[in-house]
Amino acid sequence: MGGGGAVRALEIYRRLADRHEITLISGLYPGAEPEADIDGIRILRVGSARNYAASRLGYCLQAVKQLQGLDWDLWVNEFSAYAPLRVPAALRRQGLLFFQHIMGHHALVKRPLIGGISWLAEERALRAYDRILTVSPSVQTLLQQKLRGRDIPVDCVCNGVAERYFSLEPVEEPYLLYFGRIDIHTKGLDILLAAFARIAAEYPDIQLKVAGRGSDEQLAKMRVLIQRERVEGRVELVGAVDDERQGELLRRALLVCMPSRYEGWGMVAVEAAAAGKAVLATDISGLCDAVRDGETGLLVPAADVAALAAGMRSLLADSQWRRRFGEQGRKWARNFDWNLLAKEQEAVYLKAIGEIEKAST
Repeated sequence: MGGGGAVRALEIYRRLADRHEITLISGLYPGAEPEADIDGIRILRVGSARNYAASRLGYCLQAVKQLQGLDWDLWVNEFSAYAPLRVPAALRRQGLLFFQHIMGHHALVKRPLIGGISWLAEERALRAYDRILTVSPSVQTLLQQKLRGRDIPVDCVCNGVAERYFSLEPVEEPYLLYFGRIDIHTKGLDILLAAFARIAAEYPDIQLKVAGRGSDEQLAKMRVLIQRERVEGRVELVGAVDDERQGELLRRALLVCMPSRYEGWGMVAVEAAAAGKAVLATDISGLCDAVRDGETGLLVPAADVAALAAGMRSLLADSQWRRRFGEQGRKWARNFDWNLLAKEQEAVYLKAIGEIEKAST
C-alpha cells in the first residue's frame, strides 16, 4: 500500500538493521519478488499477487506459518483490521502488538460486508496481547481506556519526518493541498470537496490539488464527487508522485488540508510543518498530536463541512497567520527525528524481550 505504516517500518528498521537481524513478513503484490533485501531488512512476501483481496487473504493464511519457521527473540504484529492474523496463545505471549489507530465503527462504513469482522478482529487483538506499542499519545490514551482493568504496558513512539523537508524553501502559489492515500471515507475527502465548494466562489483564483495513490474505484468516486460539488476545473487529481514532486507540492501550497475521520498519527501533518506550511486538520486522535492547534495549524471537528470551510477562510484571509504557523511548525517538527525514534522503539523491543525471557524462566 505504501502508506505511513510502510514508511515507518522502513525508516525504523533500516536504522536497527546494523545491530539486529530484522525480518519483515508482508503480503505479496503484483511485480514483487517473494524475497528481497532493502537497506539490510530481509523482506519475505507471502500470499498471492493476483489482486488486492487475494494478497490480503493470502497474508492472513500464511504469515503465521512463515513466522513459526523462523528464529527470533521478538516478533511484532503490525496489526491491520483487514488482514488480521490467527495467532496461537503461546505465540502471542512471545510477541508485541503494534497498533496504528482504532478503526471501530468506521470499518462498517468503509466495507459493510466484512467491516463487522474487521471491527471484531480489532477488539479481540487488543485483548489478546501482553504488550502494545502505538504511534501517538492520544491513541495511547484511548487504548489504555479500552484496556482498563488489564495491567499491560501500552508504549508510544511517534512517527518521524525526513530531513529533506526542512531544506524546502516555502513559497505560495494559489492552491490548497491534500496529500495522502486516496481513501474517501478514512481521509474525509468527501468533506474536503464539499468544504472547498463552499469557498470556491469567494476565491475564484484558488485551486485544490489532491495528490497521492488511489485505486481506480476510489479515483472514479472522486470524479463523481467533484462533479456533484460543481468544482470541475478547480480540483486537480494529481495522482501518485515521487519524493521530489511531493516536496514541490508542499512548499508551494498556501496550506495543507487533512480532513481525516480517523488516523493513528498523520505523518503528512508533520511533513507539511517541516516544509514550513500551516496545516488545517480534524480534531481527532493522532492528528491532535501531530498538529498543535493555534500554533502549527488549526483543528476543526471531524466530518463537519461548515467548520472545515471556516478554517479554510480563516487561513486564506491572513497570510501572516499562515507564515507564523509555518515557522512554528518547522520548530515543532524537529522533535520527530527518525534516529531518536528508532532508539526509542528499540528500547521498547529490548524491554519486551527481557519480560519474555523473565517469564520463561
